[in-house]
Amino acid sequence: MPALGGIIFVVACVMFNIFTISLLLEGFGIIDISFKKEYKYPFALVLVLVILLYYLLNCRYKSIVQKYEGKERESGKGIHPVFVIVIYYGISFGLMLLAGLFKNKDWIFS
Repeated sequence: MPALGGIIFVVACVMFNIFTISLLLEGFGIIDISFKKEYKYPFALVLVLVILLYYLLNCRYKSIVQKYEGKERESGKGIHPVFVIVIYYGISFGLMLLAGLFKNKDWIFS
């Protein structure tokens, strides 16, 4: 199942984004979100299943791969997927770090 290999990276990116949004909401005082330890595994499992079902529905992952491979063939150049993942993780982690600093009123946010 080729979609399962990529799900690991997609779920990690989605989790970075969820935590970033929750830290921003807490920083603005809109809502107080607490991620309790006992809900960690059910949350991760549900997130993986939802994203897996999204990509497996009507073989959506195949059309996505074909679309980007077609663009790569047309342009004649492409970026290796590992570089894309590393760049995205770096940007997502940086945004999450800034959101955490904002929530705690540290650094430039004090």
